[in-house]
Amino acid sequence: MGSCRISTGEKGAKSTKHDESCVIIDVLRASSIIVTALSHGVKEILTLTSITDALKLKKKRYTTVGERKGAKLPGFDLGNSPVELLNATQNNPIKKIAITTSNLTRVLAHLETAYICSSLNLTAVSKLLQGKKINIVAAGGMHGEVEDLGIALALMMKLKGIPLQKGLIKKMITQSLAARHLTSIGYVDDVRFVTQIDKYTVVPIYKKGFVTCFKK
Repeated sequence: MGSCRISTGEKGAKSTKHDESCVIIDVLRASSIIVTALSHGVKEILTLTSITDALKLKKKRYTTVGERKGAKLPGFDLGNSPVELLNATQNNPIKKIAITTSNLTRVLAHLETAYICSSLNLTAVSKLLQGKKINIVAAGGMHGEVEDLGIALALMMKLKGIPLQKGLIKKMITQSLAARHLTSIGYVDDVRFVTQIDKYTVVPIYKKGFVTCFKK
Protein backbone atom coordinates (compact mmCIF):
# COMPACT_ATOMS: atom_id res chain seq x y z
CA MET A 1 0.00 0.00 0.00
CA GLY A 2 1.29 3.46 -0.84
CA SER A 3 2.16 6.16 1.62
CA CYS A 4 3.50 9.66 1.24
CA ARG A 5 5.27 12.29 3.28
CA ILE A 6 6.37 15.86 2.72
CA SER A 7 9.91 17.11 3.33
CA THR A 8 11.81 20.25 2.37
CA GLY A 9 15.02 21.38 0.70
CA GLU A 10 18.28 19.54 0.28
CA LYS A 11 17.89 17.78 3.62
CA GLY A 12 14.50 16.49 2.56
CA ALA A 13 15.85 15.21 -0.75
CA LYS A 14 18.72 13.44 1.01
CA SER A 15 16.24 11.74 3.34
CA THR A 16 14.63 9.78 0.48
CA LYS A 17 14.64 6.06 1.36
CA HIS A 18 15.50 3.29 -1.07
CA ASP A 19 11.87 2.14 -1.27
CA GLU A 20 10.46 5.64 -1.86
CA SER A 21 9.83 7.51 -5.10
CA CYS A 22 11.01 11.10 -4.79
CA VAL A 23 8.99 14.00 -6.22
CA ILE A 24 10.60 17.46 -6.36
CA ILE A 25 8.56 20.66 -6.46
CA ASP A 26 9.90 24.13 -7.30
CA VAL A 27 6.77 25.66 -8.76
CA LEU A 28 8.16 29.22 -9.09
CA ARG A 29 9.69 28.45 -11.48
CA ALA A 30 12.13 25.66 -12.28
CA SER A 31 9.63 22.76 -12.10
CA SER A 32 7.24 24.76 -14.24
CA ILE A 33 9.72 25.62 -16.99
CA ILE A 34 10.82 21.97 -17.16
CA VAL A 35 7.23 20.74 -17.51
CA THR A 36 6.52 23.44 -20.12
CA ALA A 37 9.69 22.66 -22.09
CA LEU A 38 8.98 18.94 -22.32
CA SER A 39 5.40 19.73 -23.36
CA HIS A 40 6.63 21.85 -26.26
CA GLY A 41 9.15 19.70 -28.07
CA VAL A 42 12.23 19.74 -25.82
CA LYS A 43 13.62 16.20 -25.61
CA GLU A 44 16.43 16.55 -23.08
CA ILE A 45 17.20 18.87 -20.17
CA LEU A 46 20.60 18.81 -18.49
CA THR A 47 20.59 20.20 -14.95
CA LEU A 48 23.72 21.83 -13.55
CA THR A 49 24.74 23.66 -10.40
CA SER A 50 27.57 25.55 -12.11
CA ILE A 51 26.96 28.66 -14.22
CA THR A 52 30.27 28.14 -16.05
CA ASP A 53 29.49 24.51 -16.89
CA ALA A 54 26.09 25.49 -18.27
CA LEU A 55 27.54 28.21 -20.50
CA LYS A 56 30.10 25.77 -21.94
CA LEU A 57 27.24 23.69 -23.35
CA LYS A 58 26.34 26.43 -25.82
CA LYS A 59 29.08 24.96 -27.99
CA LYS A 60 27.12 21.69 -28.06
CA ARG A 61 23.98 23.50 -29.22
CA TYR A 62 22.17 23.45 -25.90
CA THR A 63 19.81 26.33 -25.22
CA THR A 64 21.01 27.75 -21.91
CA VAL A 65 18.50 28.59 -19.17
CA GLY A 66 19.72 30.21 -15.98
CA GLU A 67 18.81 32.42 -13.04
CA ARG A 68 20.03 33.53 -9.68
CA LYS A 69 17.70 35.37 -7.26
CA GLY A 70 15.03 35.14 -9.97
CA ALA A 71 16.94 37.20 -12.55
CA LYS A 72 18.24 35.92 -15.88
CA LEU A 73 21.97 35.20 -15.85
CA PRO A 74 24.28 37.18 -18.17
CA GLY A 75 25.20 35.27 -21.31
CA PHE A 76 22.31 32.80 -21.06
CA ASP A 77 19.75 32.38 -23.83
CA LEU A 78 16.78 32.43 -21.45
CA GLY A 79 15.92 33.10 -17.85
CA ASN A 80 14.03 30.61 -15.70
CA SER A 81 10.78 31.72 -17.32
CA PRO A 82 8.16 29.41 -18.85
CA VAL A 83 6.58 32.36 -20.66
CA GLU A 84 9.93 33.40 -22.13
CA LEU A 85 10.54 29.80 -23.19
CA LEU A 86 7.17 29.57 -24.96
CA ASN A 87 7.90 32.77 -26.87
CA ALA A 88 11.29 31.40 -27.91
CA THR A 89 9.88 28.10 -29.18
CA GLN A 90 7.49 29.95 -31.49
CA ASN A 91 10.46 31.18 -33.52
CA ASN A 92 12.78 28.19 -33.34
CA PRO A 93 12.26 24.63 -32.08
CA ILE A 94 14.31 23.86 -28.97
CA LYS A 95 15.46 20.26 -28.48
CA LYS A 96 18.11 20.44 -25.75
CA ILE A 97 18.33 22.66 -22.69
CA ALA A 98 21.05 23.16 -20.10
CA ILE A 99 19.59 24.70 -16.95
CA THR A 100 20.99 26.07 -13.72
CA THR A 101 18.80 27.66 -11.05
CA SER A 102 19.07 28.92 -7.50
CA ASN A 103 17.19 26.02 -5.94
CA LEU A 104 15.97 23.07 -7.98
CA THR A 105 19.19 22.08 -9.75
CA ARG A 106 21.03 22.27 -6.42
CA VAL A 107 18.49 19.95 -4.75
CA LEU A 108 18.46 17.51 -7.67
CA ALA A 109 22.22 17.13 -7.43
CA HIS A 110 21.72 15.08 -4.25
CA LEU A 111 19.51 12.51 -5.99
CA GLU A 112 19.95 9.62 -8.39
CA THR A 113 16.41 9.91 -9.70
CA ALA A 114 13.26 11.95 -9.05
CA TYR A 115 9.98 12.96 -10.63
CA ILE A 116 9.35 16.68 -11.14
CA CYS A 117 6.01 18.19 -10.22
CA SER A 118 4.44 21.60 -10.77
CA SER A 119 0.95 23.01 -10.56
CA LEU A 120 0.97 22.55 -14.34
CA ASN A 121 1.10 18.72 -14.19
CA LEU A 122 -0.30 17.96 -10.74
CA THR A 123 -2.89 15.37 -11.77
CA ALA A 124 -0.52 13.61 -14.18
CA VAL A 125 2.03 13.09 -11.39
CA SER A 126 -0.61 11.89 -8.93
CA LYS A 127 -1.95 9.32 -11.43
CA LEU A 128 1.51 7.98 -12.20
CA LEU A 129 2.52 7.58 -8.56
CA GLN A 130 -0.74 6.25 -7.16
CA GLY A 131 -0.11 3.43 -4.69
CA LYS A 132 3.63 4.07 -4.30
CA LYS A 133 5.66 5.17 -1.30
CA ILE A 134 6.57 8.78 -1.96
CA ASN A 135 8.79 11.49 -0.52
CA ILE A 136 7.40 14.82 -1.77
CA VAL A 137 10.15 17.44 -1.53
CA ALA A 138 9.28 21.14 -1.49
CA ALA A 139 12.48 22.73 -2.79
CA GLY A 140 11.92 26.19 -1.25
CA GLY A 141 14.41 29.02 -1.53
CA MET A 142 15.43 32.45 -0.27
CA HIS A 143 11.79 33.59 -0.24
CA GLY A 144 10.51 30.60 1.70
CA GLU A 145 8.68 27.50 0.60
CA VAL A 146 4.97 28.29 1.00
CA GLU A 147 4.15 27.88 -2.70
CA ASP A 148 6.05 24.59 -2.95
CA LEU A 149 4.44 23.26 0.22
CA GLY A 150 1.06 24.24 -1.21
CA ILE A 151 1.64 22.10 -4.31
CA ALA A 152 3.07 19.31 -2.13
CA LEU A 153 -0.10 19.34 -0.02
CA ALA A 154 -2.28 19.35 -3.15
CA LEU A 155 -0.35 16.36 -4.51
CA MET A 156 -0.64 14.47 -1.23
CA MET A 157 -4.38 15.08 -1.09
CA LYS A 158 -4.81 13.91 -4.71
CA LEU A 159 -2.90 10.73 -3.89
CA LYS A 160 -5.32 10.16 -0.99
CA GLY A 161 -8.35 10.90 -3.13
CA ILE A 162 -9.23 14.10 -1.28
CA PRO A 163 -10.27 17.03 -3.50
CA LEU A 164 -8.61 20.42 -3.08
CA GLN A 165 -10.12 23.45 -4.78
CA LYS A 166 -8.04 24.87 -7.62
CA GLY A 167 -8.74 28.36 -6.33
CA LEU A 168 -6.97 27.54 -3.08
CA ILE A 169 -3.97 26.10 -4.91
CA LYS A 170 -3.73 29.29 -6.98
CA LYS A 171 -3.83 31.45 -3.84
CA MET A 172 -0.98 29.47 -2.27
CA ILE A 173 1.09 30.34 -5.33
CA THR A 174 0.11 33.98 -5.91
CA GLN A 175 0.20 35.06 -2.27
CA SER A 176 3.65 33.63 -1.57
CA LEU A 177 6.72 35.77 -0.98
CA ALA A 178 8.35 34.17 -4.01
CA ALA A 179 5.46 35.32 -6.23
CA ARG A 180 5.70 38.84 -4.84
CA HIS A 181 9.43 38.92 -5.52
CA LEU A 182 9.02 37.69 -9.10
CA THR A 183 6.28 40.24 -9.70
CA SER A 184 8.53 43.00 -8.36
CA ILE A 185 11.32 42.14 -10.84
CA GLY A 186 9.03 41.89 -13.87
CA TYR A 187 7.83 38.29 -13.98
CA VAL A 188 4.14 38.65 -13.14
CA ASP A 189 3.28 36.79 -16.38
CA ASP A 190 5.14 33.74 -15.09
CA VAL A 191 3.20 33.82 -11.82
CA ARG A 192 -0.07 33.95 -13.77
CA PHE A 193 1.07 31.19 -16.12
CA VAL A 194 1.90 28.86 -13.25
CA THR A 195 -1.61 29.22 -11.80
CA GLN A 196 -2.94 27.16 -14.74
CA ILE A 197 -3.55 23.96 -12.79
CA ASP A 198 -3.16 20.76 -14.86
CA LYS A 199 -2.34 22.55 -18.11
CA TYR A 200 -0.03 19.69 -19.14
CA THR A 201 0.07 15.90 -18.85
CA VAL A 202 3.81 15.20 -19.06
CA VAL A 203 5.73 13.87 -16.07
CA PRO A 204 9.43 14.77 -16.14
CA ILE A 205 11.85 12.28 -14.65
CA TYR A 206 15.36 13.18 -13.52
CA LYS A 207 18.15 10.61 -13.73
CA LYS A 208 21.77 11.46 -12.92
CA GLY A 209 21.76 14.97 -14.30
CA PHE A 210 19.29 14.57 -17.16
CA VAL A 211 15.55 15.22 -17.31
CA THR A 212 13.32 13.61 -19.93
CA CYS A 213 9.63 12.69 -20.22
CA PHE A 214 8.70 9.61 -18.24
CA LYS A 215 7.52 6.84 -20.56
CA LYS A 216 5.73 3.74 -19.34
